[in-house]
Amino acid sequence: MPLPVGSKVAGVTAVATLTGLPLATVTFLRLKYGPTVFEDLAAVRQRWRVQKLLATLQQKNTKLVDFFEEHAKQTPEKVFILYQDELHTYGEVDKEANKLARFVKGTKAVMCLDTVGIFMMNEPSFIISWLAFNKLGLRIALLNYHLRGDALLHCIKACNVKAIACGEDQRLMNSIEAILHELQMLGVRVWIIGNREKRNIPEGMVRVQTWNERSDPIPLSEREGMSYFDDAQYIFTSGTTGLPKPAKIPHYRQVRSSFIHHSLGLTKDDVMYTPLPLYHSAALLVGLPNLIRVGGTVALTSFSVRKFWDDVRRYRATVIQYIGETCRYLLAQPPCPNDGKYTHKIRYAIGNGMRPDVWVAFQKRFNIGHIAELYGATELPFIIVNMDGKVGSAGRYHGILRALTDSFVIVECDIETAQPLRGPDGKCILMPPGETGLMLVRLDNSTMRFDGYLGDSSLTEKKLVRNVTKDGDSFINTGDLMVHDKDGYLYFKDRLGDTFRWKGENVATTEVAHMLNQYSGVQEANVYGVRVPGHDGRAGMAAIVFRKTSHLDPKALYDHVVRSLPLYACPKFLRIMEEMNITDTFKQKKTDLAREGFDPNVISDPLFFMDEEKKTYAPLDDEAVQKIVVGKARL
Repeated sequence: MPLPVGSKVAGVTAVATLTGLPLATVTFLRLKYGPTVFEDLAAVRQRWRVQKLLATLQQKNTKLVDFFEEHAKQTPEKVFILYQDELHTYGEVDKEANKLARFVKGTKAVMCLDTVGIFMMNEPSFIISWLAFNKLGLRIALLNYHLRGDALLHCIKACNVKAIACGEDQRLMNSIEAILHELQMLGVRVWIIGNREKRNIPEGMVRVQTWNERSDPIPLSEREGMSYFDDAQYIFTSGTTGLPKPAKIPHYRQVRSSFIHHSLGLTKDDVMYTPLPLYHSAALLVGLPNLIRVGGTVALTSFSVRKFWDDVRRYRATVIQYIGETCRYLLAQPPCPNDGKYTHKIRYAIGNGMRPDVWVAFQKRFNIGHIAELYGATELPFIIVNMDGKVGSAGRYHGILRALTDSFVIVECDIETAQPLRGPDGKCILMPPGETGLMLVRLDNSTMRFDGYLGDSSLTEKKLVRNVTKDGDSFINTGDLMVHDKDGYLYFKDRLGDTFRWKGENVATTEVAHMLNQYSGVQEANVYGVRVPGHDGRAGMAAIVFRKTSHLDPKALYDHVVRSLPLYACPKFLRIMEEMNITDTFKQKKTDLAREGFDPNVISDPLFFMDEEKKTYAPLDDEAVQKIVVGKARL
C-alpha cells in the first residue's frame, strides 16, 4: 500500500546538501520523477519498513488477536469499546471472550479451522464473539443482518458454517427461526448471545451461559494449527446481481489491513467512530484491525443521520469512518449552530465513495481536517489512501513508486463485457495519463496475492486477466473505471455495469450524477441505463430526490442538463422519488431501478422524458411511452 508522507520537498541545492547526493543526481531525479521525488522516496522507504515488519510478523505467525491479547495484558484498564452508555475495557472484553471461547469449546460442536457465523448488529457481543472465535482458530463467516430466507441460507451453506452466534435482537432471531429446520438438517448449531435473560428464544436455539466459565487466557495451542495464510474470515461481496460471494480474508490480510492508518498517525489515544456494519470490510478491515493493532478505542453504533454528530461529540471521537453516500446525507441536514466549530475533535475522516460535489462542502461545514479517501475492495490486495487532500482523488501513486512497484495498469476495455481490449500483439492496450480505462491490479506471490472466493474456483478465475503487458503475467480485473493523471493522482470514475453505452458513446453514471447533484434543490441523484425497444445500448435515466424545500422545474432542469452534458449523456428519463433506495452499506441501488425501466404501469413515482422538441422534461404517460416504443419520439 502506498504510504506517502506530508512535508514538501526543499529546493534542489538544499536536498543535495541534506541527502549528500551530487547536485547533478538530484537534478536528474527531479527532472525524471517530478518535484516531489524525494518526498516520494521517503514514502517508499516508509513503505518498505512496513513490509519488513510484516515479514517479521509472518515469520512469527502473528495474528490480529495476538495484538489484542497483548494490549489486554499490558493495559487492561484502557477503554476498548464505547457503546451507548457503556464502557468496555481491553481487560473486560478479553475475559468475556475467553469465557465464550471456553463455552464454545465445551460444546464440542467445532474445532480449529471449522467455520462459525456471526449474525449480529453492531454491538459489543459481535466483537467479543469475533475475538473468542479467533482465539480458538475458527474461521468466521460475517453474515449480513439484513439477509432473510434463501439469501441468508445461501451464505451459511457457502461457507459450510457449523454454528452461528446470533444476537438477541428479535429481528435476527426471527430470521434464523424462519430457516431453522434447514439449519438443523445441516447440523448447524445456533447460539443466542446476550444478557437479556428474560427474552424468550425460539425452540431449537441455545442461550449461551458463560457466567461459570473461566476467564483466564486461552492457550495459544488452541489456534496454533491455523497458519498466517489460512482463512480468518469470509466477507460477502454484495455485487449488483446474483447471490453474495464469500471473499476469503486470510490472517495475513487482517494484519496487513491493520496498517492502513499507519501514515495517518493513528495511535492508542485515538477514538474511531464506526457507524458502519461490522460484517462489512469498511469496518472489519479498514476500521477495527487498525485500532486493535495500536490499542485504540472504537465507538460502536449504527448509522443515524440524526445522532451522528451528537455521538461524535459524546464519545470524543478523533477519527470517523464513512462510506457511500453517508456524507451526502449528513450534509443534507439543516445547518446547526454546532456545525464545524469547537464541538468535536476529528483529525480525519476515512472511507471511500466521497463524491467531489460533496467533498469541499462537507469538509468546510463540519471542520474536518483531512479527508482520507481511499480506493480498494474487499477482494483486492491493493489499497491506496489520499494523504495530501487532493479533492476527488483516492491518492497519488507517484512516478518513483510506480517505477519501483508498478502495482496496476489502466487499459482500454469493452464497456458491455467489462473485459479489456487487446492490440495486434495480443496484449492489453494501455491508456495514457488522464484517460479513463479499466483498472487491473498486478499479482505476485508475495505482497500482491489474490485469495479469491470460497467455493467454485470459476468465481475466482473470472476475476483474473493474463498476458496483460507480457506473456505469463497475471492481473485482477477490478471492474472499476479509473483515471491516473500526469501528476500521479488516481480517480475513481465508475464501476463497469453502472457505465453504459448510448448512441455509440460510453456514459459514466457518476459523471452524470455529479452534474445533476450540482443543480439547485437536488438532494441526491442515481443514474443508470435502461433498455429502449428499437435502440441499441441503454438510455440514461436518473432517479432524483429533491430537498423538502424544492421541487422539479422541468424546463430549468432541462436547460441545466443540456448546458452541462453532451446530448448522448443527458438523462432521457427522470424518476422523482421521495427517498433513494440504498444498500445496507449506503450504496445506491441501481439493478432494481434499471429493471423497472420507465414503464408508468410499473412505477408509481412521477416520470418524465426528455422532450427535445419542446426543450423540457415532459410528463411520461402511456401515450408518450407508445411514441417512444414505436420510434416517433426522438431520444
